[in-house]
Amino acid sequence: MGNTVVAWLLHSPLHGLLSGSTNLVRYTGRRSGHEYITPTQYARSGDDVVILVGNPDAKTWWRNFANEGDIDVMLQRRWVPMTARAVVGSEDPATIEPLLNVYLKQFPRAGRALGDGTLGSRARDAVMVWCRPR
Repeated sequence: MGNTVVAWLLHSPLHGLLSGSTNLVRYTGRRSGHEYITPTQYARSGDDVVILVGNPDAKTWWRNFANEGDIDVMLQRRWVPMTARAVVGSEDPATIEPLLNVYLKQFPRAGRALGDGTLGSRARDAVMVWCRPR
């Protein structure tokens, strides 16, 4: 129900209530071939969009981007074609640290979910989806 309301708001003229921090991502499941749309919280880095995956062990959508893949991201009521790649901090700390830094500058409280410590230790526990324009 919550996702439906968020999606409706992001498509509506009232999108400004959420558009600065919440978007929709649209992608095709790698196994099912079905189209999925889900809301996420995001931060911008230039033209790039970075998404911190909360509780990644319990979520599966981000796994569609273990290998780079196409994704559409709704920004300001417009679908933007992008390429996404899941970045797992324990596997690629050099890539995830600057992405996480961008995200935590916009959403500092999100760092609590990653525990106390340095950016490096938080990055090891993080999973992010890095979206770049196609």
